[in-house]
Amino acid sequence: MNAGFRTLCRLALSNVTRRPLRSGLLAVAVALAAGLSFLTVVLLGSLEQSLESSFSRLGADLLVVRQGATVNLTQALLAVQPEAPPLSPATLGQAAMSERAVRISPQRAVRGGERLALEAGLASHTSLPLYGIDPQRDTTVIPWLESSRGIDFQDGQVILGSSVRGRLGDRLQLLGLTFQIHGRLAPTGIASHENGLFFTLHDLEQLVPSPSPTTLGVNGLLVQAPEGMPIERLRFRLLAQLEGVQVVGSRTLFAVVRQAGTAMTAVLVLLSVILLLCFALLLTLMYAGIASERHREMGLLLSLGALPHQVMGLLVGEASLICGSGGGLGLGAAALIGPPIRRLLGHRLAISGLSLHWPAAAAQGSLAAGLWVLVTGIGALAAALAMAPVLRRDPLELVQDDG
Repeated sequence: MNAGFRTLCRLALSNVTRRPLRSGLLAVAVALAAGLSFLTVVLLGSLEQSLESSFSRLGADLLVVRQGATVNLTQALLAVQPEAPPLSPATLGQAAMSERAVRISPQRAVRGGERLALEAGLASHTSLPLYGIDPQRDTTVIPWLESSRGIDFQDGQVILGSSVRGRLGDRLQLLGLTFQIHGRLAPTGIASHENGLFFTLHDLEQLVPSPSPTTLGVNGLLVQAPEGMPIERLRFRLLAQLEGVQVVGSRTLFAVVRQAGTAMTAVLVLLSVILLLCFALLLTLMYAGIASERHREMGLLLSLGALPHQVMGLLVGEASLICGSGGGLGLGAAALIGPPIRRLLGHRLAISGLSLHWPAAAAQGSLAAGLWVLVTGIGALAAALAMAPVLRRDPLELVQDDG
């Protein structure tokens, strides 16, 4: 069995090298398909992750505040205004019942006094916004973390705005309480975030007690629309369910773009499948032409006593050898081209304020191995499909066939 297999491999290699031009062109075509597929998947995956990371920073689509509260729409999607009055316990209870369908992030915002500003390292006349968030439900603060200690944000920690001085892991003394610096936000262009301090709701209640300790002083709810739900429909729904509130929001175009992320992923997967099907069809057509050219050769092999499955194994082996070598060549070239493309694309995205999420080497290796197996398998399958009808014919008829 081993001897027969080795003989089959030598014969397949001999047949491939006997037609160097055709084999080389076919290998180059497979190399282009494999290399372009690899780069396409890596680049589109990186861009998708970068866009998803940027979309997640859009935070919320709507802001729920108490009726009559002053709202600055340029900040409504990022944080509650510190002047907003607290929401009633009844409103928060009704909102909790709505969280099964939408994502709601409670938030409290107050302004600290001069002493807090001085202890935070700011000028005495600087207004110091203080925010309380629920780390488990937040969608507007934690996504903006530029650097962090790599653990979950929790009680006893503080997040600094981009303009507040402090190093990660250092201790910050505020009104007799000690907080560890968990992270720092990226520049947002909003003054309240640039100079703000962010705590958990419980820590902010201890630092600046609210008139309503049962609700932890929550004075705003930031709502993120679920996929497929129009923003206006969500607004009317919240107004119908919550009493004594106003629902405001802007940047609905950003919300629509963010919701399109999942749909974009599905489209990319569909396009990839279509490309692979086209590749398989083209290989099948190519091998159909090759099978038509090699009628006499296959007829002679069958006439000399070779079994149909042995001839099929020979032809599939040739296709696997060509597609495997071509796929490996294309993937190797793609791996060499990848780093310069990464630097160029990363630079272009950095100019636009985005970061490039390039996959790790292990993930790229797994993708390359999977593509190599897939391309080789498609080549072998295409050869088998093209040769099967020929091998079912009478050997004498194949020998006498003029092609």
